[in-house]
Amino acid sequence: MNKGIKSLGLLLSLFVVLTGCAPQQAAEQPAEKGPVPVQVDVVKTGSVTSEAGISGRLAPNKEVAVSPKVSGKITALNVVLGQFVKQGQTLFQLDRMDLVNAVQQAEAQYNLARANLNQSTNSTVQGVAQAETGLQQARQALADAERNEQRMKQLFDQGAVSSQQYEQAKTALLNAQTAYANAQQALATAKQRSGEVVSQASVEQARVALENAREQLANATIVAPISGYVAQVNGAVGEMASPQTPVVTIVNTDPLLVKANLAETEITGVKVGTKVKVMIDSLQKEVEGTITAVSPVMDQTLKAYPIEIALPNHSGELKADMVASVKLNAAGQGKASTLVIPRKAVFDENGKRYVFKLEGDKAKKVEVVTGEESSDLAEVKSGLAQGDKIVVRGQTLLADGDTVKVQAVGD
Repeated sequence: MNKGIKSLGLLLSLFVVLTGCAPQQAAEQPAEKGPVPVQVDVVKTGSVTSEAGISGRLAPNKEVAVSPKVSGKITALNVVLGQFVKQGQTLFQLDRMDLVNAVQQAEAQYNLARANLNQSTNSTVQGVAQAETGLQQARQALADAERNEQRMKQLFDQGAVSSQQYEQAKTALLNAQTAYANAQQALATAKQRSGEVVSQASVEQARVALENAREQLANATIVAPISGYVAQVNGAVGEMASPQTPVVTIVNTDPLLVKANLAETEITGVKVGTKVKVMIDSLQKEVEGTITAVSPVMDQTLKAYPIEIALPNHSGELKADMVASVKLNAAGQGKASTLVIPRKAVFDENGKRYVFKLEGDKAKKVEVVTGEESSDLAEVKSGLAQGDKIVVRGQTLLADGDTVKVQAVGD
């Protein structure tokens, strides 16, 4: 009996506690949520451009390290670091004394060779004239010997002369014939002018040596092969210079080149003549450049395709070796007549993508399928229609079905 009374008492106490707590819990319910301030945009048609960002360094479009063609002591240095020089302008000079002496010696050898040629020519002319005279005399002697032999034969046949006399006439004819043949050979030899040919060869050899000596003398004055700025000066007056060591380095920096390397996925569609945006990090300045070279083959060491981008630099503000960030339009980019929305309107949840679409003053959570994206835009393949209003700011405070208050951009 006592146990039943105790149990009943406990039940009554518990009931009182529960009924006492109910009003307090009701009082703790949150107040009704007010409109959430948001900013909106409209689904529209457009194109999405994917951009590939690459880094590179600025480099001169031309760089020439200038060294002399001959060794010698520097006697004059006409440029300083950073100076602008024009093509053909004198950079430095070498000692000319030995080279001047070499030219004078070569000139003397050339003049001597020409004098020998003149003498040989004159001798040859005289020799030909003498040979022609000798041939004429031998021809006349041969004719006389032939007539005499015929006359002596007739007299011998008549018994008027002895056989000894006739034999003498025949011997004289044979000697005249030999003399005539020798005269013909002498004239032919004289006309070959072998001495003159040798002298002519000597003159040509001396002329070449003189030209070389003059060229060496001209090489003592070193001029700029291109127009540009002096980037390095590695010599000084009084130092020895040689063809193996550059003395002055000249660079042409207008335009400058961005030398970069693209991956296989980035190179497709990139071509010479394409305009690109280049950010110069140190200057915080964006410059428009033009692609001037695209390698058709991959650099096997880098596993990338080298490209070059030209940047105008008329003011000289840009400097070689500055770091540059390039934005390249990737291949297959830009599909016209697709639905696009601001990328910031899209959020991920449980592996799916959503946006908040406005229906009156309510925000409805809508699943979307997106396609290509850039840093600003995203292509919408399904879930929205052109003209739909979507939340682009304030969506982190929203839940599906919340009431919203649209604010103007900038509020």
